[in-house]
Amino acid sequence: MKLLTLIGFGAAIVWMGWAQERPIEWLQRAVRAEQSLTVRGERTTEIRLRVHTERIVERFWRQGGRAVRIEVVAPPARQGEVLLLRGEKWILYRPGAKEAILLPAPLQQHEMMLKRLLSAVQSQGMRVELRPAEMVLNRPCVVLFLQMVEGDEPPPMRPHAPPFERGRRRFEPIQSITLWVDRATGLVLRREVRFRRSDALVRMEITRLEFPHKLPPELFQLPEGVTIRPPGEGRFESLEEAQKAAGFPIRLPDYLPDGTRRESIIVRRMRERTLVAIRYRCPQGDFTLFQTLAPKADFQLPEPPKHRPLNAHFWQAGDYWFGLVGTLPKEEMERIARSIPR
Repeated sequence: MKLLTLIGFGAAIVWMGWAQERPIEWLQRAVRAEQSLTVRGERTTEIRLRVHTERIVERFWRQGGRAVRIEVVAPPARQGEVLLLRGEKWILYRPGAKEAILLPAPLQQHEMMLKRLLSAVQSQGMRVELRPAEMVLNRPCVVLFLQMVEGDEPPPMRPHAPPFERGRRRFEPIQSITLWVDRATGLVLRREVRFRRSDALVRMEITRLEFPHKLPPELFQLPEGVTIRPPGEGRFESLEEAQKAAGFPIRLPDYLPDGTRRESIIVRRMRERTLVAIRYRCPQGDFTLFQTLAPKADFQLPEPPKHRPLNAHFWQAGDYWFGLVGTLPKEEMERIARSIPR
């Protein structure tokens, strides 16, 4: 009888410890788990938008945040694709191919997303609360519910969107996120994201999970004979790299307001054309210079967003189409436009 009493008392203490741990501490544990655990398994991500549902199945291997391997199982059109994290670079290749692609932009890893959520909670941009515990993979989970503070406009987040997908989506600000956190390890076993202005839903769930002592190094290496091809589009820090991706001479203005500095160059494929966007920061107002080579084509550059007070100036010069969009005064934009070589 005394033994049963002691066991019950011990269980009560453990339960009280779980209950007393604050929600933000579970979020911190989830971040540490992503950074430190060695895991392998399989996960399913569902992206639902109205009547359309996209289902992605992936196998994964991860040694903390140092090395990651992801293999796509479904959909059939992407079956066999492999993503490798090497240092801070992501590489995409298909088994049997002689070339791998160096992705120009970092993947939105789960660790990055958790850090953003933790920062939002700490800055009181989001609320986090405990919900009733649930089981995932037969493992007890703490359920965290995170919601934007009323009246706060969150930045758009992409909870799960492979950078090599064919169609690019316009992701809306997040309304709420629910996390199922494994009590034993702190690992997030399920994640559900709801959006503010639509009925869209993104759900990720780990369906198989193992905790090996270590993983073979060759898992995170390219096969012999496979070369890495630079990306054909993406974000570039240097003009030389962007120039190679663009495929046509990028024209720069001879005049820029005092204190202006170039932040980055983005190269994108649009309607069988290549669009170059050069972002500048300036004390008078930030702005972006768009340009594309479209001889004898009816090509229209993107219009500025309606919900922001931006200035815009568009023009054509020979086979080039240009656009300036930003908060820079219109007179300065026109002066920059006149300085671009024709």
